Amino acid sequence: MSRVLAILLALSCAFGAYHFTLQKSFVNPYPVVCDLVSSKIFLEDDQVKKWNRICHRRSRLVTPYSPKKLVIKDINNVLGLLNVSHLEVYDSSEVKSIWRGEALETGIEAEFVDSELVIFKLHPKSPGALAGLKKGDVIKSINREQPNPWEAATESGTYLIERKEQEIAFEIKAANIVRKEEVSFEELKNKAAMIQIPSFRADFFADEKIAELQKKLQNVNRLVVDLRGNAGGNFVAGLRFLSLVMCQPEEVGRIVRPRFPQNVTAELPDDLRDEKQLEILDRSKEVLLKTFKQDTCFRGDIKVLVDGKTASVAEMVAQALKEFKKAPLLGSPSRGQMLVGVWYPLNEVGPGVEISIPEALYLSHNKYKIEGQGVELDKVLYYNLNEMQAGIDSWLKRALD
Repeated sequence: MSRVLAILLALSCAFGAYHFTLQKSFVNPYPVVCDLVSSKIFLEDDQVKKWNRICHRRSRLVTPYSPKKLVIKDINNVLGLLNVSHLEVYDSSEVKSIWRGEALETGIEAEFVDSELVIFKLHPKSPGALAGLKKGDVIKSINREQPNPWEAATESGTYLIERKEQEIAFEIKAANIVRKEEVSFEELKNKAAMIQIPSFRADFFADEKIAELQKKLQNVNRLVVDLRGNAGGNFVAGLRFLSLVMCQPEEVGRIVRPRFPQNVTAELPDDLRDEKQLEILDRSKEVLLKTFKQDTCFRGDIKVLVDGKTASVAEMVAQALKEFKKAPLLGSPSRGQMLVGVWYPLNEVGPGVEISIPEALYLSHNKYKIEGQGVELDKVLYYNLNEMQAGIDSWLKRALD
């Protein structure tokens, strides 16, 4: 009996020592987030001070035993009280998805059309594509449950597909895929073309890529710019694209930091490096966004497609095309997220965790504020079920009419 008691006593001491060490080494991430956001965000001091008090009160609920995912979720709920975009904490897997194009997903992009969930895009070599799914397939169920676009993009299991009045079951396992998207240029009939821009990543608009696009644009006189699903990216990448269709340098808008103490104005140079852009932003109250001089430019008609996933730099580009090229903006309302977010590591929460904080807002050339309302849409478009099932892009068809 004494031996058993000795073992129990030893375990109790070890358990107590573990918890004592855990308590001593614990750093509550909440106050770090509260103070970092308060010092960096573009909002007025009064609003920020009130929020900071709420944030610190909430921090008292966090213990050394609080799960990391729960802490991140709770912090994001408190950040949501400020009601601005580009203000969020991301765990390491989300950071990989955003910055490296890595994510655990099926590669299926689907939308509801007349109450049916229709596949409109499959990423090459993704689980969905390798399983045999096709553009235009209707997803009737996922694991015998009512499907939605988010589950179609991420969920593993049995997909019941309707294709040409037949129902076929496919087994799909989400995988950690790397999207190898590129800007695509497709020549259409009657000297028309469509350019699809999945994002404004810097490498999409390097010098050699710009030269290729410039050459292709010489062969067409009507252009559809497809910004559906484009969540933004690099400001200079967006300006480089605009420079291909705007025949002289123009100020398309400006980034404004209302809380910056010094009245310094700078111009964003033709430099794709993020660190260079952040350096200029860091020392300026206003940053002018001007297009760059090109040897040749596209002078034809332009129409732009946007949707609910079009955001940030993509919204800047769409609004600039409307204001300078009189390009109609077609589709569905864009996301209305046009603040400049700067990323900071949050090692206090966990390795690879980062926070994006909006430190500036964007005003277009015509002083239009995109944040919270989206671009100035000219016409709402709707997908047609029969056309989508036949592999016809309803929105592109309307844009070319």
